[in-house]
Amino acid sequence: MTQMNEEVVVRVRDVVSRVARLPQDDLDVSRDADLYRDLCVDSGAALDILLSLEREFGVAIPDDTFGNARSLRAIARLIAELGLRQ
Repeated sequence: MTQMNEEVVVRVRDVVSRVARLPQDDLDVSRDADLYRDLCVDSGAALDILLSLEREFGVAIPDDTFGNARSLRAIARLIAELGLRQ
């Protein structure tokens, strides 16, 4: 993982932890836990996470694309890709 991607992962984990009120220990990136199935994030929290991530990173994340990125690693990868395009 590159330095930028490591920073993105840490920032994604911080946002998800804060918004979904999940302990940092539950958000171990290496586990690739599914936010919805494994961590029980509901649709309302997912929307709050999406909006918070857009504000945090200054990117527009398409709803369907975000919905398909179900782990912290996948979300961080998506944000890194979006950031590189803009």
